[in-house]
Amino acid sequence: MKNEHIHFPGDGRPLNRDVYVNGRLVKNCKYADTKKGIADVYRFPFRTDKYRKRVLTKRLHGTIEVRTRAE
Repeated sequence: MKNEHIHFPGDGRPLNRDVYVNGRLVKNCKYADTKKGIADVYRFPFRTDKYRKRVLTKRLHGTIEVRTRAE
């Protein structure tokens, strides 16, 4: 795989992953880049833009760690 540091739901890896930003678990993560230290997270409650086309996200910066859940 070319970009091992990028994680998103359709990347072909297992979906049961947890994303940690600065050691804290983050829910509803859409995209995570461990190399750049960026995570895009859906806001809760979900909000859309004014045209109701996209769900708004919040960008978090810090030390990103992605772990596979053992279920």
